[in-house]
Amino acid sequence: MKRPLCLIAGGFVLGETAVLLALTSWLFLPAFIAAGMIFCVCRRGRNPLWVFLPLVFFYLGSARAGSEMEKWREREKRLYEISSHYTQVQGKISFIEEEEGAVLLTLKNNRIRKMTKGNWDEVPYEHSKILVSLKEAGSVSSEQLGIGQMVMVRGEVQLFSQARNPGEFDFKDYYQSLGLDFRLFAEEMEIVDAAKSPLLERLRKFKLRSKELLYRDAKEEDAGIFAAAVLGDRKGISSEIKDLYQKNGIAHLLAISGLHMSFIGLAFYKLMKKAGAGFWEAGLFSTALLILYGIMTGGGPSVVRAGFMMCVGFYAACLGRTYDLLSAASLSLLLLSFHSPFLIMQGGVQLSFGAVFAIGGLAPVIRGWLGKDHLFAGSISACFAVQMMTLPVTAFHFYQMPPYGLVLNLLVIPLMGGVLCSGMGVIAFGALNSVLGTAAAGTGHYILSLYEVLLKTAGQIPGHNIILGRPDILVLAAYALLLTAGMLFIKMLGKWENGEKKEADLPKERKDKNAGRIPYGGKLLFLAGFYLLSILLFLPKPVRGLDAWFLDVGQGDGILLRTEGEAILVDGGSSSNKSLGEYTLSPCLKSLGISEIDYAFVSHGDQDHLSGVKYLLESCEDIQIKNLFLPYHGREDESIQSLKELGSKRGTCVRYLTGGDFMKIGTLSITCLYPGKEDVPGDVNGESQVLKMDYGDCHMLFTGDMGEAEEQRLLGKTDYHFLSEVNVLKTAHHGSRFSSSEPFLDAVSPAWAVISYGQGNSYGHPHKEVLDRLKERNVTVFQTGKSGAVRLETDGTRIRFSTFVDGNQNHGYNEGKEKE
Repeated sequence: MKRPLCLIAGGFVLGETAVLLALTSWLFLPAFIAAGMIFCVCRRGRNPLWVFLPLVFFYLGSARAGSEMEKWREREKRLYEISSHYTQVQGKISFIEEEEGAVLLTLKNNRIRKMTKGNWDEVPYEHSKILVSLKEAGSVSSEQLGIGQMVMVRGEVQLFSQARNPGEFDFKDYYQSLGLDFRLFAEEMEIVDAAKSPLLERLRKFKLRSKELLYRDAKEEDAGIFAAAVLGDRKGISSEIKDLYQKNGIAHLLAISGLHMSFIGLAFYKLMKKAGAGFWEAGLFSTALLILYGIMTGGGPSVVRAGFMMCVGFYAACLGRTYDLLSAASLSLLLLSFHSPFLIMQGGVQLSFGAVFAIGGLAPVIRGWLGKDHLFAGSISACFAVQMMTLPVTAFHFYQMPPYGLVLNLLVIPLMGGVLCSGMGVIAFGALNSVLGTAAAGTGHYILSLYEVLLKTAGQIPGHNIILGRPDILVLAAYALLLTAGMLFIKMLGKWENGEKKEADLPKERKDKNAGRIPYGGKLLFLAGFYLLSILLFLPKPVRGLDAWFLDVGQGDGILLRTEGEAILVDGGSSSNKSLGEYTLSPCLKSLGISEIDYAFVSHGDQDHLSGVKYLLESCEDIQIKNLFLPYHGREDESIQSLKELGSKRGTCVRYLTGGDFMKIGTLSITCLYPGKEDVPGDVNGESQVLKMDYGDCHMLFTGDMGEAEEQRLLGKTDYHFLSEVNVLKTAHHGSRFSSSEPFLDAVSPAWAVISYGQGNSYGHPHKEVLDRLKERNVTVFQTGKSGAVRLETDGTRIRFSTFVDGNQNHGYNEGKEKE
C-alpha cells in the first residue's frame, strides 16, 4: 500500500501544483514533473501499472485545479460587480470570533443581493463563504449570535488585497485557499433564524470558557501561548514573542500542529486502554474526540492533517494492521488538496506536510546510518530531516532562516509536552478552583521562561538569523538534486557499513566489523557540513547589471536599486500605509536577499518619503543601513533630526547631501543636481534632493516632491545636455499638476516615466494635466497605483520594464525608445 498511495497522492497534488504554477508563470513545469515521475517509477517500479497510474492522477489533479481556477475567475467577475454597490447577504454562521472590538463571522450557503437604483437585485453566485466584520456597538451583540443561525447583513464589500510588491503577504491568495471570497463590513444586521447548532455552539462556549480560565489563572504572556498551543487562538501572543519564536525557527510551537494532536490523541487513547476499553472502543472514542477538538480549534489545514492521520492510526490499530506514516500523510494531502487546490500553495501547509514526509522518508535513512543505539540518534535524525526538507519552503515563503534552529528544536520540542499538559491542567483544575489552576500553570511557566532564555541567548550569537531572499526555480531544482544525492550517498554508506556490500568489494585490510567505519562524531560532522552547504546554496547572489524597483508604497515614494553586491534606497515612506516599514518595505528587502542597505537617500522631511526608513532604523534589527544621506536644507526639520539620531544609535554613517555631490558605486554614478547650499527652498517640498543616476546608457532622474519653481531653478543651473540624456523620469510629487511643467519635460524629454501614488488617494494624483503632458511627448508612463511595483532592469545598454500586479504589461527591451 505504501508506494501506490504515495505515488497516487503525489501525482494528484503535483498535477494541481503544476497547473496553478503554469497559469501564473512556470509553463514548463507540468511536462518537467510528468517526465520526472515516469523516470522515477520506471526505474524503481516492478509493476508497469505504477508507471501510468501516477500520471493518470497527475492529469486528474491538473483538471481539478484548472476547474477551480475557472470557477474563481467567474467569481471575481461577480465580486467586481458588487464591490461598488451596497450589498445584502443572507447566510448561515459557521464560525465566530472576536477581534479588536469587532465580531468576525464566517457565513456559508450565502444568498447575495446588490442595491441598484433602490432595488435589491439578485446576484447569481455559487455558494461560498464570506467574512463579515460587525462592530460591537451594532444592533446585534456577540452574546445573541451563535453558530448555525441564519442572519441577514447589509454593508459595503471590501475585496481582499493582493500583494503589490515583492515579499508582501498576499491576502487574496490566503483567503482564497480558505474558500473566503470577500469581507463585508456590516452596517445593518438581523437574525433571520435564531436556532443554533447545539454541538458546535457548546464547543465554542467551551473554548471561550477555557480561554477565560487561562487568562485568569496564568500570567498574561503565558496564557497567550497556552491559548495558542491548546485552543488554537494566537491573538493573545504579543508581537515580541511572535517575532522571537519566528526568528529562531520554533514558531510552529505557537500553533496547533501534529505534535499537539498526537500528544492529545495518544494520551486519551492510552487512558481509555488503561481503563479497560478495547481497541475499537478506545479508537472510536479518541477519533471522535480528535474531530471535536479539531472543530473547536478552527479546523486549519495542519489540524485537519494531524487529526486525520491520528484517526487512520487508530483505525489501523483496531484492524490489527500496521500504520504507515507516509500513506496516512499522502491520503490526508490528497483529500485536502481535492477540497481546495489553493491550500497546497500556502507556506504553512507545505511546512506541515514537509515535516511529516521528512520524518517518514528521510529520517529513517539518516537514523539507519547513524545507528539506532547511539545517543540522541532518533532525535537528531528527525530534526535534521525536517530542517532539510523545510529549508526551501522557509526560504521561499519567509526569506530568512536561523541556522541554529536545528539545535534549538532539539532542545525545545521534548519539553513542549510539559507546556501542553500545563495548559490543559489550568483549564481542568481551574474549573474546580483558581488556586489549583494557578498551580497547574507553574510547570508551563518555567518551561516557557527557559524557552525565552534560550531564544534570547541564541539571538546574541553572530549570524543567528540569515536573510536568504526568495530562491528562484533554478536554486530550488539544484537543492532538490543536492538533497537527493546526499540521501543516496548516506543510504549507500549505511548499506556498506551494515555489511550489505559484497565481500569481494570490501577492502582487503578490513579486519573486523568495525574497521573502516565512520565514527559517530564524524557522521554528525558530515551532517553539519551538509547542512551548511545547503544554506550556502540559498545565499543571495550579486545582481548582474542594474535592477531597480519603484515600489507601490501607497501615497508616497520608495525606490530600491541593486547593482552587483550593493543596495541603494531612495526614499521609503507613505502617508496612507501606516505599517509600510513592517509589512511592505522590510518583507520586500528580505525577499530580495537584502540584509544591508549600503546607501539610503531621503529626499526631504515629509513622512510619505521617510516613514519606512524610520522603521528600518528604529525597529528592524535584521536590516542595517550603512550610509544615510539627508537633505542639507532640511537639517533643522524635526523629522530629519530624528532620522539622524536613530542612524547614529544604529552605527549608521549620516551625511547631509547638497547640489554637486557625486559618488561612484561600481558602475553606477550618482549625482545630486539640486538644491545647492546657496539655494533657499520655499517649503519642505522645495528641499527635495534631485538625484541623477547613470548606469551605462540608462540615465534616471529622481525628483522627490520638487515643484515648478524648483524645476525652473534647476533648468537655470544645469546644462541642458546633462538633463537631455535622461531617459527614465521618476515624476515629481506623485504626478501633481504643480510639478512636471512643460519646459521641464521638454528639457528632460524622457522615454519612460514612473508615477508613484496611492490608489484612490484624496489628492487626485496623478492629475490629468500631467498625464496629458506626458502623453503629448510620447512618454510611456507606469503608475504604481494601477500596476503595483514597477521594475526596471538594464545591463547598461538595454532597458526593460515590467510591472508586479499585471506582469503582462511588459515593455521588453527599449521598444524603440532609445534617445537620439
